[in-house]
Amino acid sequence: MRVKSLRIPEDMDKAIEYVAKSEKVEKTQSLRKLTRIGFEYYVAKSYERGKLTLREAAKLLNLTLSETIDLLSEMGVKGNIGAKDVMESLQAISS
Repeated sequence: MRVKSLRIPEDMDKAIEYVAKSEKVEKTQSLRKLTRIGFEYYVAKSYERGKLTLREAAKLLNLTLSETIDLLSEMGVKGNIGAKDVMESLQAISS
């Protein structure tokens, strides 16, 4: 694990402290958890906007495809493939 030094705004420090107290963990664990959640959200939004494929999202999150699908589902993110894409794929397969 790498060590990074950064300045944290007071409101974010309070959020880190709140999570640490709520979950009875150290502030460093709280910060890691919040950072992970933020990254998961970023990747989910990128996937939802079509900027990432499911496979790319899974690789970035270091999860399996099924774990990634479960996470996206929990976050309310639907697949980024539209009906038009599905129809084009089906036509390509049947040709």
